[in-house]
Amino acid sequence: MVHLVAEQDQVPPVAAPGLNVCVGCDDRMRADLRLIADRWEEAQDALHPSSGGGDSERHAGRVEPPLPLDVSVSDALRIVRDDVWSVALRLVDDHDGLALPADQTTPSLAEWMAKWQLIKIAGSADKGWSREAYWLIASAADQITAVTHGVETRVDMPAMFCKHKTHVDMKTSVCGAQLMLAERPDGVKTVRCNEDVSHAVPWDIWSQALRASRPQRRGARLPRASRV
Repeated sequence: MVHLVAEQDQVPPVAAPGLNVCVGCDDRMRADLRLIADRWEEAQDALHPSSGGGDSERHAGRVEPPLPLDVSVSDALRIVRDDVWSVALRLVDDHDGLALPADQTTPSLAEWMAKWQLIKIAGSADKGWSREAYWLIASAADQITAVTHGVETRVDMPAMFCKHKTHVDMKTSVCGAQLMLAERPDGVKTVRCNEDVSHAVPWDIWSQALRASRPQRRGARLPRASRV
């Protein structure tokens, strides 16, 4: 399962039938892949703010002097491209007869996976890879959201600490880092620890698990994200 924080609270979300993730995570992967496909052109435009457009995947034929490049956007798009290709190539490696689509641009691969391949990702025989793919896709979506709609907002969650456990050589250690609530500009909220971004859970699943395991006192409220 993907939901590390919820698991440590002993109220893990229920996995969807035949999948390694819950319905919420499956929906988020699909939404994140479609977000990447939908916003790629907008992110390309941000590469050269003064040009009114650009395309880093088709620059080899240019003969005009290069326009000023926003390095932060270029770095973000490189991460998006690497993450999307990493998941797509693993899919092909794991499934005999499966081939990449004819259009192998980053947005096309993202749309291809969202539309046709998500069940193979979420239902992989390698549960660890389902987890890895989830976070690669989430990372790519975060990067493209940041360059098209600004950075996320964050707020610490007082007296709440990450209980993710790591098992090494028969020894168990607990993360213990401060938890925070992060909200992307498109409204997606995630609870994660300050030390490891993979120690995370979507806000709606986390808050449901918290309410189920720890009934709130009258007047108590869950934290709201604010800009930092």
